[in-house]
Amino acid sequence: MTQTAENLYHQANQFLLQSPPDYVQAVPLLQQAAKIGHSEAAFQLAACLINGNGIAADFAAGIEFLKQAARAGHVYARYNLLQLQESENGDVQPLLPHYTELAEEGLVHAQLRLMRAFNDRRQTQQALLWANKAAVQNHPQAQYFLAQYHQYAAEPDLYKAHHLYRLAAEQGFVAAHWQLGLQYKLAQGVAKDLKQAMAHLQVAAQHGIAPAQTALAEILLSQNSDEALTWFQMAAQNGENDAHAALAEIYLLGRYVERNPQNAYHHAKQAAENNHLQALRLLGDIYRYGLGVAAYPQKAREYYRRAADLGDMKAHQKLLSDSALNDHQHYEEAKQAALQRQQAESLYQKAFAAHYGLQRRQNCAEALPLYLQAAELGHIKAKTNLGMMYYSGQGVETDFSQAAQWFESAAEQQDTMAQYNLACLYFHGIGVQKNAAKACEWLCKAIEHGHEQTDMLKALLAQWQQAV
Repeated sequence: MTQTAENLYHQANQFLLQSPPDYVQAVPLLQQAAKIGHSEAAFQLAACLINGNGIAADFAAGIEFLKQAARAGHVYARYNLLQLQESENGDVQPLLPHYTELAEEGLVHAQLRLMRAFNDRRQTQQALLWANKAAVQNHPQAQYFLAQYHQYAAEPDLYKAHHLYRLAAEQGFVAAHWQLGLQYKLAQGVAKDLKQAMAHLQVAAQHGIAPAQTALAEILLSQNSDEALTWFQMAAQNGENDAHAALAEIYLLGRYVERNPQNAYHHAKQAAENNHLQALRLLGDIYRYGLGVAAYPQKAREYYRRAADLGDMKAHQKLLSDSALNDHQHYEEAKQAALQRQQAESLYQKAFAAHYGLQRRQNCAEALPLYLQAAELGHIKAKTNLGMMYYSGQGVETDFSQAAQWFESAAEQQDTMAQYNLACLYFHGIGVQKNAAKACEWLCKAIEHGHEQTDMLKALLAQWQQAV
């Protein structure tokens, strides 16, 4: 490369560094420099042509200059060409060796792409290898990925997860603030600190993370009910079922606001459509007592039954009360069922606290038998969490077949997380025979039954359907 080419690029770059960039002045200089072999000029010119900056958009010409830069070894040009190929073909697998070349040269974007690709394929060790390399370069996405791994690993390390979340949050990674807020709120690996929880949740909430908005509102409710209600409303508008249920109860009971059964019904209905336990129970109350709607005892029992079947103890108690008053013949049977559910819920809560280290030291080995006892009594979430423990090897040897069995048992009882997890196992052939059609069926069920991340699942379904 000649000194002339470098001088031409330097002049062009001065125009590009202006605010706003002066593309009209920069493009002719980039063209001259690229023509005589300046790879960075070719790369920048490609961007101008593709985006129509300072020159008429010409995608094909832009790609040619991108290829020119790539042939000269320009790492970002090579990476961008791989991204284009991936978007055109929809398959990263044949491109992995090329991403690996770039990653080994230290390109952090390629390292992150490999991290995600291997994680999607459940090749955890390979994903961790590239995550650690990207984290060494202080990339917050890699730090967050590693934090999640250490939080949910076979041998969880909540303290290490907390440290990595902090590193990512210090660089403005919003999801890390959300996780830190939850750790301080729930005392996971750190002492409970609602002030710290609020500070981190506020950042995440302001950036539109709906579960963070709900968590923040829950803390604020006893301190500043007006602000809490604002966050609940915002989260509900973002489709957060917990926020809808919270607002339904607030309006139904007239806490912090004037009592409004119609608003309560609206919010309960929204969350109940996604099988939210509290919302189903509240709809039962609304129809039982005729709050804002005509009293309809049969419909009330239907909602209580749906909530009870999904594990809501209060709904069980209401069904038991109803049976005592109106169905003496089956009261004893209902009572025994309620006592069994109560026992299962108690076991589940103890297991959950041990599993996730809620206000105590995390102990997966202690959680496992408690989950098993709860699952044997029919507790749906215990089955799902058992599946996770067998899948991740938490407190037990990794057993993908056992994981699939527990996921399927919970999935058949409409647990959306289990349905999603089972779909992933079928798509990748982990613990079950690979079956893309079955994977899509279970993914559809997770969407239909109200999985919290419906948009993500719909995008995933579109990808998977191409493989059917």
